[in-house]
Amino acid sequence: MRKRIWFNLFLCSFIVTSPVFAQTNDKKAVFLLDSHLQILFKVLNSKPDIISKTCMDSLKKLRALKEQIKRTPSDSDTQQDINIAMLKDLYTNSIQFCTTDVQNICSHRVEPNIRIECKNLSFQN
Repeated sequence: MRKRIWFNLFLCSFIVTSPVFAQTNDKKAVFLLDSHLQILFKVLNSKPDIISKTCMDSLKKLRALKEQIKRTPSDSDTQQDINIAMLKDLYTNSIQFCTTDVQNICSHRVEPNIRIECKNLSFQN
């Protein structure tokens, strides 16, 4: 009987604390995705005429959401979780849509500082 009570307490404590861990993991993921996207953006900035429409649209959506979150900060944990999840999805989409353009730029002759960024990206993949 005691084992059952302790087991139930353990399960309840896990259920209560797991959303906290998920939230911090999502914030860390957004931070890492942002740093990766910044490197992609440096490469894209070197040849802006090559950027595809899908990449540009996803970057615009990401920027619009970030501005909206800054304008209307939320006090509720639920809304913050939703915002973080949306940011994470938009960062992931932007990276996926822009990676092809970055690979295209990196496959051609580029300036030395951009070549270094291209090499850094090849190590991250």
